Amino acid sequence: MQNGANKTRAVIERIPAMFRFSILLLSMFFVAQAAPALDLKLGRTEITRASVVAAMNAIRADHQLPPLRDDDRLDAAADDRMRDMENNGYWGHVSPDGRSPFVWLPIHGYLYSNAGENLASGFETTEVLLASWMESEGHRENILSIVFRDCGVAIIDGSTLGRASGRSVVVLFARARAE
Repeated sequence: MQNGANKTRAVIERIPAMFRFSILLLSMFFVAQAAPALDLKLGRTEITRASVVAAMNAIRADHQLPPLRDDDRLDAAADDRMRDMENNGYWGHVSPDGRSPFVWLPIHGYLYSNAGENLASGFETTEVLLASWMESEGHRENILSIVFRDCGVAIIDGSTLGRASGRSVVVLFARARAE
């Protein structure tokens, strides 16, 4: 009488080598296709413009809200905003000289009726970043606001105040004046 392991081995040995190789390739393909979803579930998604917008829109969808549109003008405004904080060595919603974060929007041709900003520093993954924002009343309100239609994202490694771990993120939310 054979034990279960020997029966299994005997069956596998009878399968032609080419067929076994095909099964292996198919298995690798399906694992590779599932990897981004697994990373998302395990909280390992790299912080990028696309991942931040996608995560915010997933949260908005859970609340039956329309998705935010990633707007190139707002991306450029967010980049300028981040660069201003780097060049002037600060991290905050208002610059040391009292400028609003929204001064960058009209410079890039985005005339707004409403605007908001989320800042974050020291985060390694999109999931942890968004979880943190959703625990903060003001950040949560910006993400779930029915007023905002568009957003722009800027990301740097480290901090605007010097070397640091993680990434720093600026999200500018807005609604165009004409809407």
